[in-house]
Amino acid sequence: MVIKPKLFFNELALFAATMILGVFSAYSNAYLIENTIIEPPSFSWDSITVFLVFFVIFSLILMRFKKLSGFFLRIFLIVVVFSGSQILFGSAVASPWELFLALFIAIVFLIFHNVWSHNVGIMLGVAGVSSLLGAMISPQYAVILLVLLSFYDIAAVYWTKHMVYLAKGMIESGAIFGFIIPFDMKDIFYHKEEARQHLGSKFMILGSGDIGLPLVLASSLAVVSISQALVVALFSLGGLFLTHILFINQEGRKPMAALPPIATLTIIGYVVTQLL
Repeated sequence: MVIKPKLFFNELALFAATMILGVFSAYSNAYLIENTIIEPPSFSWDSITVFLVFFVIFSLILMRFKKLSGFFLRIFLIVVVFSGSQILFGSAVASPWELFLALFIAIVFLIFHNVWSHNVGIMLGVAGVSSLLGAMISPQYAVILLVLLSFYDIAAVYWTKHMVYLAKGMIESGAIFGFIIPFDMKDIFYHKEEARQHLGSKFMILGSGDIGLPLVLASSLAVVSISQALVVALFSLGGLFLTHILFINQEGRKPMAALPPIATLTIIGYVVTQLL
């Protein structure tokens, strides 16, 4: 079994920082949304089929109109960075300072195209958006989302493969929805275009959903118990380690569904908190 400590440390640093920021943001903002808990809906095979078909069609549209989709994806990515940063800063500073700080982060993300500024923007954006979503739903609903989207991730990567094509399109357009993780920390200031050319040899990508969805569950628990949220976050780090092992030890560097192992350990962490 092969393990790359430097690469895993870089993954761990970004993942853990995002989880911690998101959990404490949800905990700080809990009093604002304590009356908006959403009960878990009932899912049927019909609704699951509609869900999968929608994302397949959406992915095909993005692949068909690459230039137009690339433009809208870049705009959407900037909106996520700005909105998530505003949510995150709003839990720490008074208005309107959170707006100014979020605008500053968005401008840095837009102007500086290196790996470091990209990862900071993604970290703040994902932490803020996921913490708000998690704080607004019940833990049971968050578990359902993790299970459903894990199966979708498996189907989209290994069966229909449309997620692989969609990811390639996002990378080519420059709208990378995830962390660009360097194998060596000294490459953190590479231009994103240079990093894109060295994917698989010097860099790897960890999708924002692979971080954001476990954070949704941890944030949903932060509203109730910060200790339970931290336990779930710790288990999600175990899932990240399992994903690292699976990725490094596969034959050839192929795209893999990273969410299922992370989600599995995250859900196990949730079960542990309910048994304690």
